[in-house]
Amino acid sequence: MARKKQRSTYLLNEPNWKELSLITDPDQRKKAISNAEYFVHYEIATKKKQEALIKWVKQESGWTKEEIKYATCIDKGYFSAMGKTAWVAKKLGYWPDGTLEYINEKQKPQWLALGKKVYVEKIEEKEKKNDTKVISIQDRMKEQVSSLCGSWEEQLDNFVDSEAFDLKVFDPYNDMRAYQPAIKPAHAKIIKDSYDRDLLEAKQLLAWEDPDLKEAYSHFNLKMRKEFYAFFEKIQTACDTLIETGKATRKPRKPKPMDRDKLVKKLKYQINDSDLGIASINPVEIIDATELWFYNTKLRKLGVYRKSEMGTGLTIKGTTIKDFDTSTSFQKTLRKPAEQIKAVKGSAKTRFNTFFEEIKTTPTKLTGRISDTIVLLKVF
Repeated sequence: MARKKQRSTYLLNEPNWKELSLITDPDQRKKAISNAEYFVHYEIATKKKQEALIKWVKQESGWTKEEIKYATCIDKGYFSAMGKTAWVAKKLGYWPDGTLEYINEKQKPQWLALGKKVYVEKIEEKEKKNDTKVISIQDRMKEQVSSLCGSWEEQLDNFVDSEAFDLKVFDPYNDMRAYQPAIKPAHAKIIKDSYDRDLLEAKQLLAWEDPDLKEAYSHFNLKMRKEFYAFFEKIQTACDTLIETGKATRKPRKPKPMDRDKLVKKLKYQINDSDLGIASINPVEIIDATELWFYNTKLRKLGVYRKSEMGTGLTIKGTTIKDFDTSTSFQKTLRKPAEQIKAVKGSAKTRFNTFFEEIKTTPTKLTGRISDTIVLLKVF
C-alpha cells in the first residue's frame, strides 16, 4: 500500500535541506543560505532560532565552561538575530563565510560582559534571600514579652543574691494586664511554657532531696525555698487566669448563614393543581415562617404547620418540616375542595384560621412529611 504523503505545515515551500547540504561551490552556498534564511525568517518560531544558537554555544563553539555559563545567562532576545543563521547552519551543515569569526570576535565579548554582570546579580540576589531570616510568629511573640520576663527575673536575682524580695507585692497577673503591647492568652501560654522547667526545679528544691540542688542552693533556708517555689507558682497561676479569662470573653464564632436553596433541594411537593387552580409557593419561603398552609390533593386534606414556641421558625430537613408545634399543627378533610379552597385562596392569616376552625371534619396530627401530592399554599 502506497504511503500517504505528509502534508506540510508551512505556507512557504520548505527548502530541500538534503540537496542544499551537498553544495560545495561558495557562490551556490551563499545563494542557498540566503534562500533558506528567507524561509526560516517567516516560518520558524523565534524561540526555536534562539535555541539553535544556544545549542551551538554549548556544544560546538569550543568556548570554556565559564564562558558558556556567562553567555547563557543573558536574555535569550540577544540570540534572536544570529539565531536564524544558526538554525540554517544546523540544517545545511555550513555557515556563511565570516559569520563564526564575527560571533567570536564581536558578539562573544559583548555577551560575556553582559552575562557576567547578570550572573553576579543573580548570586547577590540569592545570597540576599538566604540572609533574610523569616521570624516565626512564636519567636515574635517571645520577643514581645521578653522585657516583662526580664523584669521578673531581675526581681528573682535580687531575691537570690540578697533576699531583698517581697512575695506579697509580686503580682504577675497585674504586671501582664498593665504591660504594653497587651498580653493576650497566646502570650500567656508562651510565658507559662517558658517557666515550666523553673517551676519543676523549684519544686525539687522545696523537697530538698537532690544533692546537686542542695549544693547549688546551699545558702537557701526553708523559708527561702518556699518563696522561691511560690514565685514561679504565682507566674503559672497568673498565666492560667489570663488564658481562661480569654476563653470566657472570646466572641463566639458567627455561624454561617444557611443556604436556603440547599435546605429545600430534596423537598418533594406538587407544583400545582389545574382542577383547583392552585400552585405551590417557592419552598424557600417556608424557612423561618411561623405558619405553612398546604393542601393534600390525594387525601383532600387542608392542613397547617405552626412553629414551636421554643423555635424561631419552621425549618426543612430533606423531605420533612421541622421545628413545628405538634399540639397546634394538624389537618382536616375538605368535603367540597373546589368551593372551600376557592373561598380561602389569597386570604390573610386570620381568614385562614377562621375558615379552618369552621371545618367540621375531625382534625388529625401531622408527621412533618411532605410528598408530591401536597401543594404548598401559603406561609405567614
